[in-house]
Amino acid sequence: MLVAVLLGVGGVWPPTAGPALVTGQILPLAFRRRFPGWVLAVVTAATLASLLTTQPHNIDYVPVLIALYTVPSARRASVRWGLGGLSAAAVGAAMTVSKGPIDGALLAVAVCVVAWLLGAERQRHAAERAEFAAQRTRFRLARLAAERREQTARRLHDTLARTTTVMLVQAEALLAVGELADADRARVDAMLAAGRDALGQVRETLRDLRDDSEQPPGPGVAAVLAELSAAGLVLEEEPALHRIPGQVRDLADRIVSEAAINALRHNGPGVRLRVGVEVSPESVRIVLRNDQHGQPTAGAGYGLDSLRAQLAARGGSLDAGPADDGGWSVVAVIPCLAEPATATQ
Repeated sequence: MLVAVLLGVGGVWPPTAGPALVTGQILPLAFRRRFPGWVLAVVTAATLASLLTTQPHNIDYVPVLIALYTVPSARRASVRWGLGGLSAAAVGAAMTVSKGPIDGALLAVAVCVVAWLLGAERQRHAAERAEFAAQRTRFRLARLAAERREQTARRLHDTLARTTTVMLVQAEALLAVGELADADRARVDAMLAAGRDALGQVRETLRDLRDDSEQPPGPGVAAVLAELSAAGLVLEEEPALHRIPGQVRDLADRIVSEAAINALRHNGPGVRLRVGVEVSPESVRIVLRNDQHGQPTAGAGYGLDSLRAQLAARGGSLDAGPADDGGWSVVAVIPCLAEPATATQ
């Protein structure tokens, strides 16, 4: 609407070259954010036709400037650079016919370049805001995880550790003052040894929960799949896990490992597993299917439930259930929160 007003104020409306040309300059701009390349091509073509068939004004190519401002958001570099440069050059050439190389071509090209640079700067700021939002989300998730670990540690300390300590004290008192037969004394000694071992494990778990940064990393997905293959899992093909971006690789590895473990546990040796990976700038989609031999356990286990909750917190999803071919499938979608808007496959 604003562009139509500007063209009207500049004397371009009502159109002398026909309503189709001005309509071709204005209407496509409504779709410029969704189809920046196509919109720039259509608007440029309509603008060139208008410039070459009427007495041109500098305001005539304002629609091209708006389209050029948006085109840096296109995913393909050929559209961002190639089509943008071609459009600016074409407008400059058309303006040369009536206004010469300086007032026409040079001015038009300079204004088009400025519009493109402003759009590129806006896109860079948008990518930075997306990265900041992703970092903030990750920090929030990390803080929530730390709070849950602290709550679990307090619960263990206030219940299991305290109860185990009381049991050990009572057993030691019984051993010290009680008149026990040799067999009963041996049983109390065994109970004390088991209690001390359990208390040591609780304390070790508390240390791990309060500082999990020093924990050694678990086995990689390649090692897990190799171990499962040795136990009878049959991979139909080598999964293309190398295509997964590093920012979500750990989570993707956990999903593949958990689904592969469940496939072997529920179906036994000989089960065949197929792992599909689809990578896009916005997300990673992992599809795991196995030919189900036995009956699966009703509902998902703790591992998949935990992963489903973690994915939901990131805006993703995880679905597990019977597949159309009679097998069992696990489908996970992991958002790539920090991926810039101009990323390409």
